Amino acid sequence: MTLTNKHITYENKCRELFLEQTIRAVIYGELKYLAEEEGSTVRPEPSYHTKYPDIDTLDYSVYLKTDTKTIYIFWDNTFISYGLQSKLIDLKETTNEYEQKWDVSSEPKWTDIIGQKIIDFKIIWEKTWTSNLDGSNKMYTSSPQTFVVRTENGNTILLSASEFKRDTDEILPLMDNLLVTTNLDLAKFLRILD
Repeated sequence: MTLTNKHITYENKCRELFLEQTIRAVIYGELKYLAEEEGSTVRPEPSYHTKYPDIDTLDYSVYLKTDTKTIYIFWDNTFISYGLQSKLIDLKETTNEYEQKWDVSSEPKWTDIIGQKIIDFKIIWEKTWTSNLDGSNKMYTSSPQTFVVRTENGNTILLSASEFKRDTDEILPLMDNLLVTTNLDLAKFLRILD
């Protein structure tokens, strides 16, 4: 797959955000679908669990808190809907009004990640096509499908803009959802990672 200067610049900027940062906490952001008019949550329980204990599904974002900043990872339309995006933020409890946040740092998949420095970062690009509104001039492009983050102790975090097809193990790419895992064997089995 050929990447343009825009793709290479994007990946390099993402890499700069991640490299050499020590992960101090992992926080999940889930949209408040079940909220009252005043914005208070009706059912404040997490819904990110899947049938696989080593993979979580999030409808919006992941926050990696480090010593000096918070890396905010979410899906957006930088290249095409829905690819991954990351940016630095000042994480507060009220970073936005549309998410509930869950600190998952003490969950088993994250305990070996907390306190570890990020030593490698890459993007797995998904080939997609776009066209003009009239359907003409179809062209292929690449969208940031999965972030692969490796820590100094050899662990890998996969953050993928994808979701499970309803009631199956089939993974649908470039969706308005994130699948998150630290289990490479499971990621390969489910074809999140080839």
